[in-house]
Amino acid sequence: MDKTWVLLAGAAHFGLVAVGSQVPRVFRFREILAPLGAAPRRLIWSWGAFIVLANLGFGGLSLAYAGELAAGKGLAGGLALFIGLYWAARLVFQYAAFTTPDWPRDGGAIVKHGLGLLFLALTLVYLAAFEAGRRT
Repeated sequence: MDKTWVLLAGAAHFGLVAVGSQVPRVFRFREILAPLGAAPRRLIWSWGAFIVLANLGFGGLSLAYAGELAAGKGLAGGLALFIGLYWAARLVFQYAAFTTPDWPRDGGAIVKHGLGLLFLALTLVYLAAFEAGRRT
């Protein structure tokens, strides 16, 4: 597989972090989470922080080791498989869990389906990289 796809996917992870930085504002987290106790609020913010760290890690590793990931051999192949399955699961959740009546209306459908396409692309890139390592 051409490593350019892995480089683009790596860069997309940083784009997701930028887009994700708007989630607390769009979903009014401060207001909505205020009635919760400190422990549930911290738990939710911790989940968000770890999602950001995972995306930064996936992006950084993809940019630093694009050639190895694209070849899909050994540990790099395992990482490509993991990242591909991670995004496949996230794609399923995009349409199974986020079909609620309180989804934001202002551009919400465009964002939802745009992210869905991005998650599909990330899934395909990393699973193709994994598959490339199985063919040789």
